[in-house]
Amino acid sequence: MNTGQMLITIGAIFLLSSIILTVNRGLLNTNSVMMDNRYGIMAVSLATSIIETATNKAFDEQSDTLGLSSTNSLTLSNALGLDAGESRDSVGKFDDFDDYNCFKSIPKVDSLPLLGTDSLIYFNTYCEVKYVSSDDPQVVSVNRTWNKRIDVKVTSPGLSDTVRMSTVYSYFFFR
Repeated sequence: MNTGQMLITIGAIFLLSSIILTVNRGLLNTNSVMMDNRYGIMAVSLATSIIETATNKAFDEQSDTLGLSSTNSLTLSNALGLDAGESRDSVGKFDDFDDYNCFKSIPKVDSLPLLGTDSLIYFNTYCEVKYVSSDDPQVVSVNRTWNKRIDVKVTSPGLSDTVRMSTVYSYFFFR
């Protein structure tokens, strides 16, 4: 084998190793993105589930059994949250939308490996319910209105960012 063939062989080995490294880096990036997307989908699913469950409840403790015609009958803004006889352990027994104010949970998912380990992944969820302005749902109102907004925040060690979702729930009563 002469010098020219040796240089071509060294060049081919260098080219092959750079291609292998590029493909390997691409596979690692793809795996990282896939795991982040998997955890993101789980976080969005948890937030959506909480929002859907909350909006299936009565608008207010006072509107649970009868129709209301004045915002003065609604729960005071500083009293939004659990009512007497309700506890954080009885989530399935929440009877109105604002019971989810200050609701926290840490659901565990054991079917998803945390970045290559066999440990459980935890999602920390936190909810806030506030009265909002009828003109702009981004503006929190200290007065009682016919509109409440729930903000759900989901964090996890497996997520690269916090998932935040919100919806406005309005009271309508047809006679």
